[in-house]
Amino acid sequence: MALDVRFGGDHTSTIALRTLAAVRRELRRRGVRPRARREVQAAVAELAEVTGWLLCDADRHALSIRVNRWALDLARRAGDRSMELFVVHNLSLQATYLRHPERSLALVRPVLDRGGLTPRLTAMFTLRIARAYAQMGLRTEAVRALDTTRGRLSEGVGVRDPHWAWWVSERGLAHATGAMLGGLGEWGSAIDPIQRALEAAPESAYRDRFLYLCVLMHAYVEAGARHDAERVADDLLPLLGTVGSSRPLARLRETLDRFSRDHGQPRGVRDTVGEIRQAVNSARRSVIEPATRKPPGAGPW
Repeated sequence: MALDVRFGGDHTSTIALRTLAAVRRELRRRGVRPRARREVQAAVAELAEVTGWLLCDADRHALSIRVNRWALDLARRAGDRSMELFVVHNLSLQATYLRHPERSLALVRPVLDRGGLTPRLTAMFTLRIARAYAQMGLRTEAVRALDTTRGRLSEGVGVRDPHWAWWVSERGLAHATGAMLGGLGEWGSAIDPIQRALEAAPESAYRDRFLYLCVLMHAYVEAGARHDAERVADDLLPLLGTVGSSRPLARLRETLDRFSRDHGQPRGVRDTVGEIRQAVNSARRSVIEPATRKPPGAGPW
């Protein structure tokens, strides 16, 4: 995961997928003792969860969903409720990214209805509710769910929280708030929370900074702040050759297309956008794209 935080999922997802395939081959060859079956299932479920997330960051969503569903099945068979919740959360997040809010709600609601979550886990799942409502244009419900998220998050980390509960943080909440406001079409209001998330990100967290900059540039473009968008573009350029993360790169291409349709830009802005587009195209060509093929020997997911 350190490679993911630093460099993104494009290349790390390929490494993880090969590792997962190798583990499956070895387990099929050697078998598993019955008394160790659940422990092995839980371990492979965790590896599959990591792989599914990296594939999502690499914008390889069909394969990511297949791997995540397999991870979910393994976690349930192993009786690993913690990993089951994490995979469900990731699938909901992915559904939000793909703009399938009804699917996101269908994943999250049974978890919240069942109850028994810690305050921090409740925050994670109500945040998914808030994002889904925003995409559906339900502003009142989205804001209410976000307020619940903020309140639950303020209760801190407890002894019952799993090791992956760090996933939701004040920085992540700030970014999600901006993205939620953007989902409601309120891009001007989205700028400040996205900017706060960027300022809170460590310099070494290249992938997260790249993501925040892509969303921030999109917010400026949508809000009509062209010169601010140009300033963010200057910050993006050095990261384009460092971060291999196709998910935010897809958002950036969408932003550039939106930008290019505005024929009233100053010449300097057009030049900067053209430079970024060229860098984005180069980055896209360098991405390994085996998205439609399963690795040799992996078998069905």
